[in-house]
Amino acid sequence: MSNQRKTTFAERQQFVEMHQQGSTYQAIGEACGWKESTVKKHCLTYQHHSETALQPRKAGPVCRGILSTFEGVVRFAILRVKKQHPEWGAVVVLDEVAQRASVKGLPLPKPAQTAAYFQQFGSRLVSHKRNLRLPPSVTPLSEGETALVFQLDMQERLQVESLGYFNVLQIRAPQWGMTVGCYPHQAGEKRWQRKVSQVEARDDCRTTFEQWGLPDILQTDKDKVLTPSDETPFPTDFTLWLVGLGIQHKLIQRVTQNASVERAHRTFDKQVLSGVPSDTWSDFLHHVKQEQIRLRERIPSRAKACHGQIPIQAHPEAHTPKRPYRCGWESQLFDMQKVFHYLAGGKWLRSASAKGQFHFADQIYSVGTAHASQFIIITFDLQTKQFAAHSQTGVFIKHLPATWLTETRIRSLPEYENVNVQSDT
Repeated sequence: MSNQRKTTFAERQQFVEMHQQGSTYQAIGEACGWKESTVKKHCLTYQHHSETALQPRKAGPVCRGILSTFEGVVRFAILRVKKQHPEWGAVVVLDEVAQRASVKGLPLPKPAQTAAYFQQFGSRLVSHKRNLRLPPSVTPLSEGETALVFQLDMQERLQVESLGYFNVLQIRAPQWGMTVGCYPHQAGEKRWQRKVSQVEARDDCRTTFEQWGLPDILQTDKDKVLTPSDETPFPTDFTLWLVGLGIQHKLIQRVTQNASVERAHRTFDKQVLSGVPSDTWSDFLHHVKQEQIRLRERIPSRAKACHGQIPIQAHPEAHTPKRPYRCGWESQLFDMQKVFHYLAGGKWLRSASAKGQFHFADQIYSVGTAHASQFIIITFDLQTKQFAAHSQTGVFIKHLPATWLTETRIRSLPEYENVNVQSDT
């Protein structure tokens, strides 16, 4: 049995922000997938103790000691069992401890107390889950306007005997009931060797956008190619590229939210890969392209949006892009100010080392030994176009240079040279 699901720092932030914007506890709970009582608890905690109370606790035992009222042999046994079985939850740990002769007859803590005790030790004892909350979109749609949503997903480790292994990236427009992009990428002849790269994903999107225009929202799952792995993540260049083009990068919480593109994978497996008449990679790419044309332009679709019609006949508006795009126009369409405003809505948490250093957005920064082994809150300053480091209580420490944050890097232009920027201590 695992630990009871706990809210993350970003979720607690979101509760407070939505409540400050006028949402009720019940509405917030329904939107975020939490009980109303949980939302209320964290909002009231914020009101009485400020944002510091929402932040995760630093590794190491707190002064009071959650299990300080229990015998030392009980605490020792609980820790020992947890170290031996790090994946076990509090309930299972307590059950195992209860079987030991050394604690027979002694009172044991409740599971909630035990779980809280484990949390005191931070990453030394408990592995924190990824907290993928990106800053909010800064380009809301006009009232009454319907957003054009594309769903993107990647399928890996596919194989055609004569061609070897490959991955496929698909982009689906559920409102039109059709696939607007299908791009296989070679991944090894004898064994699977690689994922689709971020550069390839960006180029596939460019090809799709040229034919169908720019969407308002691009939905993806939390694939590590497109999303970061930090606990409070800084957006990838892929996300910032979308933002600069006025596209919201939306991360789904459940696979069913990208159901349309998931079904497209099934169609690809059953139809496109059935009896592949290709011996060369170029022939295979041509075959895939022709099958996509067949699906869009000649075969009635069972997709809900098509009502039994051929997709392109059911939605002729797809031929007229809402926001036209050409690769040659990208320098005019891309707006770096949108990126800056987007980042200004973000807040990131990093843990400084014993030397006061921390990793942030592929850079190494330092806030000095005065802030060693502390949590650092990072925001983006629109005026200086730099990041600002704050203490856990919100006190400004210093600005962090962001000379690496350029349009050239984000758009992955050929002349980009990666420069690692470090601040002074």
